[in-house]
Order: sequence, then C-alpha cells, then structure tokens
Amino acid sequence: MGEAKRKRVSVIDGPCPCGSEKPARRCCFNGRHWHKPATVLGLRALPPASRAEKCYMKELGSCVGPISGEHLISESVIRVLMADGEFSVSGLPWLDQGVEKILPVEAFRTNCLCAKHNSALSPLDDAAKFFFASLKSCLELNPSTRHAIVSGHDIERWLLKTAKAMAVSKNFARGGERLSGAFAQDAAVLDMLDAPDDWSGGTGLYCTMNAGDLAENNPRFQLQPATNNQGEIEALGLSILGLGFVLMLEPPNLDKHPFLSGARYRPGRIEVAYPSSSNWITMSWDDGRAHENLTVKFLRMVSSAKRGEHPRPRRQ
Repeated sequence: MGEAKRKRVSVIDGPCPCGSEKPARRCCFNGRHWHKPATVLGLRALPPASRAEKCYMKELGSCVGPISGEHLISESVIRVLMADGEFSVSGLPWLDQGVEKILPVEAFRTNCLCAKHNSALSPLDDAAKFFFASLKSCLELNPSTRHAIVSGHDIERWLLKTAKAMAVSKNFARGGERLSGAFAQDAAVLDMLDAPDDWSGGTGLYCTMNAGDLAENNPRFQLQPATNNQGEIEALGLSILGLGFVLMLEPPNLDKHPFLSGARYRPGRIEVAYPSSSNWITMSWDDGRAHENLTVKFLRMVSSAKRGEHPRPRRQ
C-alpha cells in the first residue's frame, strides 16, 4: 500500500473530525465526501403539555418544568472564549458606553425558556462549543494539520437562538436605546430554529471580509442587531474570534443591504494557512448550492500586554 493510501485509510478509519469519536467512515465520511448532517431538533413534534408564559416557545404548547436560567451566550462557548481568563461584556444597554464589565459566568442568564425547550435546544449549544473550540484551535499558531467538521445549519440556528435570548431579555440596544426585541420574521423564528428547510432563500450566514483584510485573532464573540424602519431585527453583524460575518434573517436586498455586496454566502470551509501547514473547518450545508471557501493566511505574531500574543491572519 502506498504512503498516500495509508494516510487516507488512517484518516477514514480514525475518529471522525466532527468530534463524535466514531470512525469517520461510519460517521461523516460517505466514501467520497465529508458531510455533517444538520441536527434534527423536532420542536414541532414535541408532545403537547402546557404553556409557560415566560417561555418564548410557549406557542408550541409543549412547555414542561420550571422556567430555567438560559445563558444569553451558551456557557460552554463562554468557557471556550475565556479559557483560563475572565469573562467580560460590553455594549449592553445596562452598561455605560465604552464600559466593560467582568461577570461570573453564572450571572449571564435570563429566564426565557422552560426546562423542556431549553433541553431541546441543547444540541445547538454542543455544536457551537465544538465550532468555537475548533476555530480557536485552528487560529492558534501550530505546525500540525487539523481538520474539523460542523453543520453550518447548526451554527446558524445557534446564532439565532442566541439572538432570540438577547432580544426577549431586552439586552439589545442601538444608540444606547433598548430595542423592543421584535424580529422582522418573528412568526418564522421557531420554524427557523427547528429546521434548516425553513430558512427562506438567501437567509443565513455571510462572510463579509474582503481579500487582503487584516484581522487579529482574539477570544471574542460580538453581535450587533441590524433593524428595519420599524425597529425589527432583520440581521446580525458578527465577529467570531476576529472574523467578520453577517447572519441575514430575511432575504437580502443589495439596495437595502449594500454590505453584502461581494460577501460569501455560507462558506464551505474556513481554512487557516500557515507556512508549513493548514488547519480547516468544513462547514456542511444541505441547500443544494455551491459554497466558496474562506481562507485566512497567517502573517505574523502581534504582541499586546492586554491580549497576549495572537496570530494575525489575513483573508485571501
């Protein structure tokens, strides 16, 4: 057996890069391609129970248990971002402009889901934890080659879940004023959380970085709502570990959303190229489209007394 074939057999017989610990050939490798299916949540299929008024999924009629303390950003994601450091927030309506506040992780909660629906959404938290941890690992200067695979639909739905918790708890603001928390597609939000098929054409994740853009690897997750003339949330501006994205929650209109001109819709791969190796995350989609890759190239280390040393990647 040739060396190339031995390496290929080793990869597909080894643990699947989705983190399941199953052999890849029995998980996300179908013999020709890598593909991670979207998680089936089955929110609409939950058995009838009760209606908890504080649960934003109450219209499903399947609330069970007390209202639980939902983290505004998944606790597991917060812990990936903070590593051995502290957790701080800024830009919230209860903070003065420019003020950053250190919080215990347990304090960043809101009561907006019943225990049943909180549990039903937990697979999205798991997917986000794996995505953030994998991307953080890819962006760290390391000569080894790493590959991870996620469902892009799971990440989109986790971002929507996070936005919904922020919105209903009135933690979104613009110009220092709290937003109402209404979404332009409010009637569709639960369906969009439940199934990728309910994301209408053109909605979803866009990479807005341009060729040659510089970005510093930083352990931050930032989101800013964009609203329509009625003050309803129609999109989210995102910075994920220094990389720029937009999540469109309604079909885009370039006249109305010029920031999407030239943006890559649903990247198929996020690759970080180093001088002697490459790390990448495959993002799987089930929308029948061709998906361009997002490539960032390591330039140099930059020093900062506050942030420590981080690679500074450049997208190509």
